[in-house]
Amino acid sequence: MSFVTELSGRNEQHAATHRGAVGRLAPTRQAILITCCDHRVDPAHVLGLQLDEAVVIRNAGGRVNADVIRTLAALATVAHIEALELEVEVIVMHHTDCGTSRFTTPELAPFAAELLGVEESEVGEHGLDDPREAVRVDVRRLSRDPLVPAGTPISGLVYDVGSGRAEVIVTARGECTR
Repeated sequence: MSFVTELSGRNEQHAATHRGAVGRLAPTRQAILITCCDHRVDPAHVLGLQLDEAVVIRNAGGRVNADVIRTLAALATVAHIEALELEVEVIVMHHTDCGTSRFTTPELAPFAAELLGVEESEVGEHGLDDPREAVRVDVRRLSRDPLVPAGTPISGLVYDVGSGRAEVIVTARGECTR
């Protein structure tokens, strides 16, 4: 049996108890979580995130780059079209032992620069080998981006894949805790 067949069966079990769509497009916790696409970092498991609680944006390294900013702009546009009254909190979650931490060699600098949306000479300033610094960099980038409304609460976490614990590095007010 293929994995997709197994997944289809799991979906049948899910559908049997599914409560239906919420009445509106806004997540119930008015949160947006930006995290890595690594299979060890599923926010539903790591943070106990429930269906409908938050929008989850996942990419390589969970990095805030132009694609993430465009996605946030698209979400804001949908909210505007639907006349949703939102006060969204944005949470950035990086993790230990991230595959992107291997992009620190000189030969991979062009690829890392493209991923991050920066010049090659700036790659070292983006914490590829330090998830705590990466969180600080990405929270700072979001807080300064003109497409993110001023005053939007932005927090940063680092999930340790070894211990299973998520540590708050930057609070919703942008204060570094570590």
